[in-house]
Amino acid sequence: MKRKNIHPYLSPELYEQFKGYCKKVNATESSVIESALKEYFDDSKDMKLLLRRLDRIGRYLNRLERDITAIAEALAVYVQLWFAHTPRIGDNEKDAARQEAWNQYQKFVDYVAHQMAGGHRFVDDLVQDVVGDEEELRKAVSDEEN
Repeated sequence: MKRKNIHPYLSPELYEQFKGYCKKVNATESSVIESALKEYFDDSKDMKLLLRRLDRIGRYLNRLERDITAIAEALAVYVQLWFAHTPRIGDNEKDAARQEAWNQYQKFVDYVAHQMAGGHRFVDDLVQDVVGDEEELRKAVSDEEN
C-alpha cells in the first residue's frame, strides 16, 4: 500500500511538544500522527460505552423519579387519612395529645431507622426495573467488539 504525504501546519509551541513526544517515545513523526488520526477517527468504542452509560443513568433517573412519585403519593394518602380520622381536641387535652403525638413520632422514627438499617425501603415493596452494573457494561462493550 502506497502511503500519502501530507503537510499539516502546527503552531511553534505544539510542534515543539510534538517533537518532544516523538523523541520521548522513540517514534517517528509519521507513526505518531497516523496513530493519533486512527484513534481520532475510531471513536466508536468510546461512544458506544458513553451511550450505554448514559442509557443506564437515564434508567436510574427514571427509577428515582418513580420512587419519589410513589413516596409523594403515599404521603398524600397518609395525610388525607390522617385529616379524615383525627378528631378535634379540646384546649384542656392539647398538652396530653402533644405528648402522646411526640411518643408516637419517636416510635415511628425508631421503626423507620430499623427498617433502613436492615436495608428495607418502602419502594422496595413496589415493582422495580433492573439497572445494569459495571460488569454488564463491560460485557456489552466486549460483545460489540467481537
